[in-house]
Amino acid sequence: MKDIEIKELVGKKIKKYRQKNNLTQFRLGELVDINQRQIALIESGKSFPSLPTLANFADVFHCSIADFFEVETITSERELKELLKQEIEKACFDDCKRLYTIMKSFMII
Repeated sequence: MKDIEIKELVGKKIKKYRQKNNLTQFRLGELVDINQRQIALIESGKSFPSLPTLANFADVFHCSIADFFEVETITSERELKELLKQEIEKACFDDCKRLYTIMKSFMII
């Protein structure tokens, strides 16, 4: 996973938790001791929170830091295949070769 993808994943998770807890960006910023603009940058994937700030988010949302990095649960074979297809289409040739080697080593193909 690339840095930008990690930033986007964490940002989306923080936004999801914020909305679930009916918090504004301003109020969340007060709770984690950063400003609203920084919250907006984090949620949009343009900035990444420091480790202490991630810990503050986890405290506010009553979750673990690891929860911000978890990929959404895949619920069906069809969904998994579609996600794999999308990722393969975005991947460069060398990444595709590595993936093929990994799959072959596990006798998947």
